[in-house]
Amino acid sequence: MAALTAATVFITTGCQNDTESKIVGKYEHPALPGQTFEFHADHTFMNTTGAGTMDCIIKHPGTWKVDGDSLFITNDIQNTTYEFGNSVTEENKTLVKGLFERMAKNQPEKSAFKIIEVDERMLNLEKNGQITTYVRTDSLNR
Repeated sequence: MAALTAATVFITTGCQNDTESKIVGKYEHPALPGQTFEFHADHTFMNTTGAGTMDCIIKHPGTWKVDGDSLFITNDIQNTTYEFGNSVTEENKTLVKGLFERMAKNQPEKSAFKIIEVDERMLNLEKNGQITTYVRTDSLNR
Protein backbone atom coordinates (compact mmCIF):
# COMPACT_ATOMS: atom_id res chain seq x y z
CA MET A 1 0.00 0.00 0.00
CA ALA A 2 2.83 2.42 0.86
CA ALA A 3 4.44 1.71 -2.51
CA LEU A 4 1.17 2.53 -4.30
CA THR A 5 0.85 5.80 -2.39
CA ALA A 6 4.48 6.72 -3.15
CA ALA A 7 3.98 5.91 -6.85
CA THR A 8 0.82 8.02 -6.99
CA VAL A 9 2.58 11.01 -5.39
CA PHE A 10 5.54 10.62 -7.77
CA ILE A 11 3.32 10.42 -10.86
CA THR A 12 1.17 13.39 -9.77
CA THR A 13 4.20 15.53 -8.95
CA GLY A 14 5.97 14.53 -12.15
CA CYS A 15 2.96 15.41 -14.30
CA GLN A 16 2.50 18.67 -12.44
CA ASN A 17 6.14 19.67 -12.99
CA ASP A 18 5.82 18.80 -16.68
CA THR A 19 2.72 21.00 -16.97
CA GLU A 20 4.52 23.83 -15.19
CA SER A 21 7.49 23.61 -17.55
CA LYS A 22 5.12 23.66 -20.54
CA ILE A 23 3.37 26.79 -19.23
CA VAL A 24 6.56 28.84 -18.79
CA GLY A 25 6.44 31.53 -21.47
CA LYS A 26 5.01 34.84 -22.60
CA TYR A 27 1.44 34.98 -23.92
CA GLU A 28 -1.03 37.40 -25.47
CA HIS A 29 -4.80 37.28 -25.66
CA PRO A 30 -5.93 38.21 -29.21
CA ALA A 31 -8.80 40.35 -27.86
CA LEU A 32 -6.47 42.32 -25.55
CA PRO A 33 -3.87 43.98 -27.80
CA GLY A 34 -0.95 45.45 -25.91
CA GLN A 35 -1.35 43.14 -22.92
CA THR A 36 1.03 40.27 -22.16
CA PHE A 37 1.10 37.55 -19.53
CA GLU A 38 4.50 36.13 -18.53
CA PHE A 39 4.90 32.91 -16.57
CA HIS A 40 8.53 32.55 -15.45
CA ALA A 41 10.26 29.30 -14.41
CA ASP A 42 10.79 30.68 -10.88
CA HIS A 43 6.97 30.90 -10.54
CA THR A 44 6.85 34.68 -10.84
CA PHE A 45 4.16 36.18 -13.04
CA MET A 46 4.02 39.53 -14.83
CA ASN A 47 0.98 41.09 -16.48
CA THR A 48 2.05 44.00 -18.68
CA THR A 49 -0.47 46.38 -20.22
CA GLY A 50 0.02 49.24 -22.65
CA ALA A 51 -2.56 51.87 -21.64
CA GLY A 52 -4.37 52.51 -24.90
CA THR A 53 -3.19 55.53 -26.85
CA MET A 54 -1.28 56.96 -23.89
CA ASP A 55 2.48 56.57 -23.68
CA CYS A 56 2.19 54.32 -20.64
CA ILE A 57 3.02 50.77 -19.61
CA ILE A 58 1.55 49.20 -16.46
CA LYS A 59 3.26 46.14 -14.98
CA HIS A 60 1.76 44.20 -12.14
CA PRO A 61 3.54 41.15 -10.76
CA GLY A 62 2.47 38.05 -8.96
CA THR A 63 3.19 34.37 -8.53
CA TRP A 64 1.78 31.24 -10.11
CA LYS A 65 1.63 27.52 -9.49
CA VAL A 66 0.01 24.39 -10.85
CA ASP A 67 -1.92 22.15 -8.50
CA GLY A 68 -3.56 19.14 -10.11
CA ASP A 69 -5.30 20.32 -13.28
CA SER A 70 -5.49 23.96 -12.17
CA LEU A 71 -3.37 27.07 -12.55
CA PHE A 72 -3.37 29.43 -9.56
CA ILE A 73 -2.27 33.06 -9.91
CA THR A 74 -1.72 35.37 -6.95
CA ASN A 75 -1.54 39.05 -7.89
CA ASP A 76 0.74 41.49 -6.09
CA ILE A 77 -1.03 44.71 -7.02
CA GLN A 78 0.84 46.70 -4.33
CA ASN A 79 4.04 46.31 -6.39
CA THR A 80 2.54 47.59 -9.64
CA THR A 81 4.89 49.82 -11.61
CA TYR A 82 4.05 52.49 -14.14
CA GLU A 83 6.29 53.63 -16.99
CA PHE A 84 5.18 56.91 -18.52
CA GLY A 85 6.63 58.57 -21.59
CA ASN A 86 7.63 62.22 -21.64
CA SER A 87 4.37 63.21 -23.33
CA VAL A 88 2.20 62.15 -20.36
CA THR A 89 1.22 65.01 -18.05
CA GLU A 90 1.26 64.68 -14.26
CA GLU A 91 -2.53 64.97 -14.32
CA ASN A 92 -2.81 62.03 -16.73
CA LYS A 93 -0.32 59.99 -14.68
CA THR A 94 -2.52 60.47 -11.62
CA LEU A 95 -5.62 59.62 -13.66
CA VAL A 96 -4.12 56.37 -15.04
CA LYS A 97 -2.87 55.26 -11.61
CA GLY A 98 -6.25 56.01 -10.03
CA LEU A 99 -8.18 54.11 -12.71
CA PHE A 100 -5.90 51.09 -12.44
CA GLU A 101 -6.05 51.06 -8.64
CA ARG A 102 -9.87 51.20 -8.69
CA MET A 103 -10.02 48.35 -11.20
CA ALA A 104 -7.51 46.33 -9.16
CA LYS A 105 -9.61 46.66 -5.99
CA ASN A 106 -12.46 44.88 -7.80
CA GLN A 107 -10.24 41.96 -8.83
CA PRO A 108 -9.54 38.99 -6.56
CA GLU A 109 -6.03 38.69 -5.20
CA LYS A 110 -6.02 35.01 -6.16
CA SER A 111 -7.48 33.41 -9.28
CA ALA A 112 -7.85 29.77 -10.25
CA PHE A 113 -8.19 28.42 -13.78
CA LYS A 114 -8.64 24.88 -15.04
CA ILE A 115 -5.88 24.00 -17.50
CA ILE A 116 -7.55 22.68 -20.65
CA GLU A 117 -4.48 22.48 -22.87
CA VAL A 118 -0.94 23.82 -23.07
CA ASP A 119 1.55 23.33 -25.89
CA GLU A 120 4.28 25.23 -27.73
CA ARG A 121 1.70 27.55 -29.36
CA MET A 122 -0.99 28.28 -26.78
CA LEU A 123 -2.44 27.99 -23.30
CA ASN A 124 -6.17 27.24 -22.94
CA LEU A 125 -7.68 28.03 -19.54
CA GLU A 126 -11.23 27.68 -18.25
CA LYS A 127 -12.93 29.83 -15.64
CA ASN A 128 -16.66 29.78 -14.89
CA GLY A 129 -17.32 27.62 -17.95
CA GLN A 130 -15.60 30.02 -20.35
CA ILE A 131 -12.46 28.82 -22.16
CA THR A 132 -9.87 31.47 -23.02
CA THR A 133 -6.97 30.89 -25.41
CA TYR A 134 -3.68 32.69 -24.83
CA VAL A 135 -1.21 32.65 -27.73
CA ARG A 136 2.44 32.03 -26.90
CA THR A 137 4.72 34.80 -28.17
CA ASP A 138 8.00 33.81 -26.48
CA SER A 139 9.33 30.76 -24.69
CA LEU A 140 11.19 32.80 -21.99
CA ASN A 141 14.16 30.43 -22.30
CA ARG A 142 12.34 27.28 -21.26
